[in-house]
Amino acid sequence: MAPIAIFAAAFAFLLWVRLHTLLTYFQQEEYDGRRFPGAILRMRLFDVRASAVLLVLTAISTVAYSMGNMISLSVSGILAAAVMLVAIAWQERQYRYKKPLALTERARRIRNVAAIICVLLVLLASMGPIQALVAVQLPPVALIIANAMLKPVQDRVNEGYVDEARDRLARLDPIRIGITGSFGKTTTKHIFAEVLGVSAPVFYSRGSINTVLGLTRHIRERLQWSHRYFIAEMGAYGIGSVARLCRFVQPDYGIVTAIGDAHTERFGSVDNIAKAKSELVESVCEKGGTAVVATQVMDYAPFRGLAERYPGQVVTVGPEESADIRIASAALEGADWVITLDDRRAEGFGTLRYELPLLGEHNVTNSALAVAMAAIIDPSIAKRIPLVTPDVEQVPHRLQKRESPGEPLVLDDAYNANEAGFRNAVAVASELARQRGGRSILVTPGIAELGMEHDRVHAKLGEYAAARADVIYAVNPSRIASFTGALSAAGKPAVEVASFSEARKALKSDARPEDVVLYENDLPDLLEEKRLL
Repeated sequence: MAPIAIFAAAFAFLLWVRLHTLLTYFQQEEYDGRRFPGAILRMRLFDVRASAVLLVLTAISTVAYSMGNMISLSVSGILAAAVMLVAIAWQERQYRYKKPLALTERARRIRNVAAIICVLLVLLASMGPIQALVAVQLPPVALIIANAMLKPVQDRVNEGYVDEARDRLARLDPIRIGITGSFGKTTTKHIFAEVLGVSAPVFYSRGSINTVLGLTRHIRERLQWSHRYFIAEMGAYGIGSVARLCRFVQPDYGIVTAIGDAHTERFGSVDNIAKAKSELVESVCEKGGTAVVATQVMDYAPFRGLAERYPGQVVTVGPEESADIRIASAALEGADWVITLDDRRAEGFGTLRYELPLLGEHNVTNSALAVAMAAIIDPSIAKRIPLVTPDVEQVPHRLQKRESPGEPLVLDDAYNANEAGFRNAVAVASELARQRGGRSILVTPGIAELGMEHDRVHAKLGEYAAARADVIYAVNPSRIASFTGALSAAGKPAVEVASFSEARKALKSDARPEDVVLYENDLPDLLEEKRLL
């Protein structure tokens, strides 16, 4: 019995380590038990190495039985298998992730219940190598079952937190502004927060916090009596998502940055995306507030309908002649944009000229939306806004410049996830490389969640990048075959790497000080690096 006990202990250690590995990915899938099986297949999160060990153990056991039940051979095989399982688990513990597991209370509960389920798997594995082969593949199922079992508990916990945040928001009662759009939300939020801060203290979540639970945590922990304004970024995972956020936040004003094909995998069509984003405008207008939207969104019926239903409450911003607040001019002077807005509304702020130190043509519209909204909320600050915009901070991981002596210029655009932003970043990198007399080096894994548009969009991006970048590193190229195919067809085949870390290692020797390296859209572990479990 001692060899079996040793094997069981080794198997239990492997399962404990494996639960943490899988929970890391499960957390990145937002504990969605329906999506997680797809990630298991896509990212090869099923067991291979331990299964190979167990197959060898099965063969040894079969030989031992055929030779008259040679006990010593069986015992040796069992002990050797136990040592191999421990070695596999120990190596797996060394894995590093771009987004490591956060052992929150929820994660601990799921892990602990899954661990109890895994006790049954250890008992199953102790019955023989074939049973162990089955058991070693079941930890993902244990996590899904544990999460489902805990859902009623988690729902009650979440409801308590949300109610607490809602009460705090009602008690402190800041002026509330919602921001949504297919892309540009976070950058616009950061610019807007700095500009609106001229009026009074502003509360907003750093980064891309844009869900009810994400906002709940920040409200509970950080919202203070001194905050006059509350800016809420609003993400959408389907029709009704923004409406739910609006019921929670109760926005007085709203900004819609753009409608595009980012996340069509979730929505099914761009028209559905437009319908979902228009929920913010509808909520604001029903309260008698004002929504500021990019002129581009008026191409979609939901926005046109709302503008007709609420005349004067939907204010368009853009370079078109039809815009209520027109971007009259935008020119680069050195490293800064000089932008002029012309407010055509009778009660508007007139002409406003300001400077912006952020790279990228898309930031012209992002900043125009932010400036327009700030001037609408507090007209008294319109003349002071140009004093603030030259000092707007770079938004982390969104065309953020990083320079070090003797090193290439790095453009960190890791949080970009849309076609327009991708093109713009490539163009910016190309122009900066030309100015520096170096090469434009693009490192990218492509874009995620494009659904049916995946191949078409990546083929177009491949053509675009081939014409402007000098060297292109394709991260996890099997995921973006149409992108690498377009590069090859254009005579500029990609340097293929498994991960961003591999690309960075290569660039330490390949990149020169005069070069510009663009890191475009760093995908999560779930979409980048496959591991051999």
